Amino acid sequence: MASALGCGIDGLDGVHREELEYDAFLAHREVYRLRGRALVDGKRVPWSLIEKTTEGPLLAEPYLLDNGVREFDAYASGLLDDLAPAVRAPRLHGSTAGEDGRLTLLLEEVVHDGTRPLDSESLLIAAHDLGTLAGHWLGRVPDEPWLFTGWIDRHSQPQAMDAGRATLSTQHPPMVARLGDRLPAARRLIDAQPRVRGILEALPHTLCHHDAVGANVFVASGETVLIDWESVGPGPVGADLASLLFSSVRRGDAMASIVTEVLDDAVEAYWHGAREEDRSITLGEVRLGLDASTALRWKLLADLAHAIEHDGSIRRGSLPEEPREQAMDDLLALADLLLQASRRALENGSTPSTPGSFAAGSHM
Repeated sequence: MASALGCGIDGLDGVHREELEYDAFLAHREVYRLRGRALVDGKRVPWSLIEKTTEGPLLAEPYLLDNGVREFDAYASGLLDDLAPAVRAPRLHGSTAGEDGRLTLLLEEVVHDGTRPLDSESLLIAAHDLGTLAGHWLGRVPDEPWLFTGWIDRHSQPQAMDAGRATLSTQHPPMVARLGDRLPAARRLIDAQPRVRGILEALPHTLCHHDAVGANVFVASGETVLIDWESVGPGPVGADLASLLFSSVRRGDAMASIVTEVLDDAVEAYWHGAREEDRSITLGEVRLGLDASTALRWKLLADLAHAIEHDGSIRRGSLPEEPREQAMDDLLALADLLLQASRRALENGSTPSTPGSFAAGSHM
C-alpha cells in the first residue's frame, strides 16, 4: 500500500476483497478488487488495487499459464515501465511467485473516462496512442525468449481450416440466404492465409500488445492504459489496430456502425501517432498492416455460418444480454468489413500473387 499511495502508512482498516468478472477463457485465473482505507498522518485515505492470480502448472492449462508467465516476466523485466509517451501499463505494486508456480500481481486499478462499448472519441484516442507505441519500438523489439511470437496462428487458426471450409461449403438454405456471396469469399480467404502471413511478415515490425480489444483499453487522464499484457511480442505496424477495431466488435467492446464511421480516421490517427516517434512509417504500411491482420480473422465467417445452420446462440462476451438478431446484424456488418479489408490486403500486399483473385465475387 505504501507503493500504491506513494507515501508511508501507519495502518489499514475496512479492507474488502471482491471478485471481478474476468474473461479468462480458461479456469484457474482469478481477479479481485482489494479496497479499504489507509491511515496516513492521522487521516484515512481510500485506496484500491487489482489482484490478478494465475494458478501453477498443476491446475492451469498450458495456454493460460504461458500467458500469465509472460505478463509476470514483462513486468519483472522493466519492459512495461516506459512503453511510449501516450501508452502505459497499470502500475505494479507487488508480485509473488509461489513454490507451486502460482503467480500473483498487485496492480493499479484504472478507470476508463469514456463509455462502454467504446465510442468514436475513445477509439480515435486509442488508435493514435497505439500508433505511438508502434513508432517508439519500431525495429528495436527486445530479444526476450518469453515474448509472444505465435500471434498469426492464434488468429488464423490453421488447425480449424478444414472444418471451416466444410462449414462454409454447406448448402444450408437459411445459411446461403443470409450469407450469400460471403460464403465463397470466405473459402477463398482461408486458402489465401499463407499469403496473408507473408504480407504481415514483410511489413516493418514493432512491439505489439496483441490483445488491444476494447475491454483492455482504458482512456484515462490523457493517457491510454492497456491492461493484460499476456500476449506482448513482436508484430507488424497496424496489428494492434486490428485488435482495437475488429476484435472489439466481435467481443462487443465496440459496435460495427461506430467502427465503420471512424475506420479511415483511426488509420490516420494511428499513423500520426507512429510518426511522432518514427517518421519512416508510411500510411500505406499502417493500412496494409491493419487490413492483413484483419484478414487473419476468417473464422468469424465460419462461426456465423455454423450458428445460422444450427440455429445456435450468438453471444458477444461484453454484451451477454444482447438479443441474438442484434448481435447477428452487427457481426454480419463486421464480416463485410473483414472481407473488404482482406480484398485490399491481397490486392496491395507485396508478396507474390497467387493464382486466381480473391476479389472476384467478394461481398461488398
